[in-house]
Amino acid sequence: MPSPGALYASGVAAYRAATYDTAADLFTEAISLAPTSAKLYDARAGAYDKLGRLQDGLIDAREVVRLVPSSHKGYLRAAKMLKTAGRHANAEKLLQQGLERVPEEEIKGRAELEAELATVTSERLKAEHSPFSQLPFEIFVEIITLATEPSSLSRYSQVELPRTKPPRVNTLFSSMRVSRTWYQLIKATPHLWTTLCVDGVMNQKNAERKVAFFLERANQGRVGHAKASSGPPRRGIRRLVLTAAQDLPPPTFAAVLAALAGAGAASTLREVVLSFVDGSRTTVSVDNETARACDMLVYLHEHCRETLDVLSVCSGSRIYPDFDLTCVYTSFPNLTSLSLWGTTSSSFVLGLHAPFLRTSFTPVPPPTDPDDPSPPPVVHPRTNARHLRANGVVFIADVNCHLESFPHLVDLDFDIIGAPVVWPLLSAPNLRRCNTAVYGEAHVAALPMPDLAQAWARLEHLRLGGAKRLAPRLLDEAIRLGPLRFDHLTHVDLSFASLSSRHLTSLFDSGNAPCIETLNLASTMVGPPESALVLPRRMARLRALNVSHTMWVTDATIRAVAECAPRLERLEARGSAFITGRPVMELVRGRMPVLADAADVEPEQGKGEGDKGARKAQRYSLVTDLALEGCTKIEAAAVEWLKKHVRPGGVRFQFVDPNERRGRSSQWAY
Repeated sequence: MPSPGALYASGVAAYRAATYDTAADLFTEAISLAPTSAKLYDARAGAYDKLGRLQDGLIDAREVVRLVPSSHKGYLRAAKMLKTAGRHANAEKLLQQGLERVPEEEIKGRAELEAELATVTSERLKAEHSPFSQLPFEIFVEIITLATEPSSLSRYSQVELPRTKPPRVNTLFSSMRVSRTWYQLIKATPHLWTTLCVDGVMNQKNAERKVAFFLERANQGRVGHAKASSGPPRRGIRRLVLTAAQDLPPPTFAAVLAALAGAGAASTLREVVLSFVDGSRTTVSVDNETARACDMLVYLHEHCRETLDVLSVCSGSRIYPDFDLTCVYTSFPNLTSLSLWGTTSSSFVLGLHAPFLRTSFTPVPPPTDPDDPSPPPVVHPRTNARHLRANGVVFIADVNCHLESFPHLVDLDFDIIGAPVVWPLLSAPNLRRCNTAVYGEAHVAALPMPDLAQAWARLEHLRLGGAKRLAPRLLDEAIRLGPLRFDHLTHVDLSFASLSSRHLTSLFDSGNAPCIETLNLASTMVGPPESALVLPRRMARLRALNVSHTMWVTDATIRAVAECAPRLERLEARGSAFITGRPVMELVRGRMPVLADAADVEPEQGKGEGDKGARKAQRYSLVTDLALEGCTKIEAAAVEWLKKHVRPGGVRFQFVDPNERRGRSSQWAY
């Protein structure tokens, strides 16, 4: 039979190997042979501490204090466990008791006790003033939920080029590292584990373990922390995000889906994001994209057909959906949002198809009277669609959508080839968001005019682009309607459009669109016979204006902006080669805050009446952002003046020497 010393040595080896369960068992066996050894109790207390068994560890630490009251080790071990449990007052009392009992000769031990006492006292004072220590558990969970809120869909798409891959900081795991109490609360709260993110590059080797860990946390119950709610429990994985999915090996991808199905994903999964934007970009990986996307569609139709609410497919390739858009919503009856994010400029193609998605849909005729010779009206299936986004998409299924199938549509976002497929949806009543960039000049000119009176009645965000004739045709129709009022419109994007002055002055003046805050006219062209655009006479709420890379912007335009936009904060005029520094300076000076009159300001105590700090309310202009890169006629002195009167970092200017066009590389950045 092994001796207590041999068991202790084996336990120490197991502890160093991080097998704390084995170490605790070996120390327990040694204690049974030597029940009065304080060293064995102290060692087992350390193993219990690593296992999170604070109560058992505290019992052993107190036993060390009882057996050897003159040793500092028992007090120190027990105080650390009490501190971990949040019992700072008890830890302070125990440390003070240790300082009274440990002899003065134990200089090192007493120093450790004093240092731990200072740490515990500091943490107690912080905890007493920390709002988290006073909050109910439910409010704590809500705060952590907001801190770990899932990112927007644009993070997983390739909206901006060149795209900088954002860092994937896991806020939930970072919160768990704050303290042991936070670790235990977060780990035991299923509501915080409802979003599962798997990356094909970062989780290529541990994807299955990560899925199993999240499923265990999300499906477990809570006891003693929160009152049972009368509503349905919010457990299980509700949001699945797969990024760089083309780099997941086929067995791993299948295992992830199988684990979700085995855990009951059919009753919990509501939102799925499948992204191929990050990761490898080769011919083989693009083939993998098609296979993964089709497998995911089939899986969702088999397991989540009745519960899926949001579906997003993001790719760095052009997306070719070989199906009727209406069929997607009818295949998933509760689907409200469909997003297909591709890249129009890519040479790769992602073919999107599935066996249950048909390329055409046969309308169901209603029952008719056999004696009535007239043909029965066609009844199109109704869907729950509210959001439809298709960017970088080429429609190859020649089946047009029908407005009757989309009665709840409020959000349209198109950057597509194949205008006839979605053209009827531009007449959807009461749209909140209409971002339309469709290509095909012949289609845009030949298709019937949408019902803008009902579609744009409550519009908040408008973008028109793509085909050259699209924006002028729709804006001319809006003018013909009265002009059409925009009482709710806040954001307008007409970049790359061919416009005339009456489009701006008739539709987007404050008298007709009183709420506009953002106007984007970058890279716009002037339709003949005009040579320059005239801005609206008044834009009372305009805060951001973009006139970059235009040939019609001059000094007169900047002066007109200063008059018509009294609340302007951000101006972008990159590449505007015909503006000088003076009108920009006048714009900034006109937005300087009103300084308090010296006669009306009471001098502070200890300061003279002429003190500048008392008279000057604010130093910088209310114009906070100026983007002037490439404006070659702006003088260097004007740039220096602007940098003094606009907040630090608010002026972005780069002056390019004309000699650079002859092959020289002389360049100054201010």
